[in-house]
Amino acid sequence: MELRHLRYFIAVAEELHFSRAAERLHVSQPPLSQQIKQLEEEVQVRLFERSKRWVRLTSAGRLFLEHARQVLTEVDGAVLAARRMIGGECDRLSVACTPWAGYLAIPHILCRFSEQHPNVRVEIQTLNSVQHLCALKARVIDVAFMWRSAEDDDLQVDGLLAHPLMVALPVKHRLAARTHLSPRDLPGESYVTLDPNVAPIYSEAVAEYWETAGVTLNEQHRADQPYAVIELVAAGAGFAVVPSLVHAYADQRIVCRRLEPPPPELELTLARARGVDSPAINALLEMALQIPTQQRSFLTGEGRTDLHPGSSDLSAMGKLSRTGQAGQARTSGGTSIRTTHAKDVKVA
Repeated sequence: MELRHLRYFIAVAEELHFSRAAERLHVSQPPLSQQIKQLEEEVQVRLFERSKRWVRLTSAGRLFLEHARQVLTEVDGAVLAARRMIGGECDRLSVACTPWAGYLAIPHILCRFSEQHPNVRVEIQTLNSVQHLCALKARVIDVAFMWRSAEDDDLQVDGLLAHPLMVALPVKHRLAARTHLSPRDLPGESYVTLDPNVAPIYSEAVAEYWETAGVTLNEQHRADQPYAVIELVAAGAGFAVVPSLVHAYADQRIVCRRLEPPPPELELTLARARGVDSPAINALLEMALQIPTQQRSFLTGEGRTDLHPGSSDLSAMGKLSRTGQAGQARTSGGTSIRTTHAKDVKVA
């Protein structure tokens, strides 16, 4: 078995589509199918169920996927450690971000960091919370902006900002004129959700809120990225529960309303493996902890029932976020900031 087999398997397992997986891997479909067949023959277990219309993981395939990801994460960590031993790490900072990063303070923090530390190259990956934990512990990444999760003795976690969750509605929705909403206002309305595998901590908090409220919702759309959730809401597909600052990036095509009783807040943190330290990490943490009081108030939504864009800080955040989605951004300080999504991250 080669690492190539694991990479190919993970791509097919995540895409559940051989053509899309082949495109993602930059290979043709026949060799990919052959590699998967060889892998199944070697492990002597059927990993996928296939038909002409769909591809599904078997129970054994789901278990194998967890271990395959862990193996590649550890390999990536070994490669990174070797490279750092030769080239040093003072000019590089590897940062992982929650999929909601573009709607939080993270682009603003990274912009300010790059302006003050132009010689540090910041490499950014978008990972879910499970991937964050694996990558941090394997030392594949230096730090992670992530929602606070259960206590973990292997991690050092610093709290940054608490983010209220609000209901996002199309501007012409029948409930848009309300300043507050009750969970009882929403059954029967089309509901747009984020795939729980993309942001497990966020999804668990939202699901627990609806369960506690005793409300069953009409889930009509499930998206694989936060921006797709926002676009669906803006297009009138339904409502969603989102961090409050989302409204600033939706070009006034949605409105955000508070829920009473309120859902639990999600706390944005900066996490690293315990014992990992460097001047760059300490500088980033200091920058993150120095978010201006005015912005902290805006982000937590204090005194607001409807949020609108307009601050210069938010403009800078949005600019970096949009540029990052295109692939690579250059800050004014000359620092290269490379952005990738989890499914695009390659293990050397």
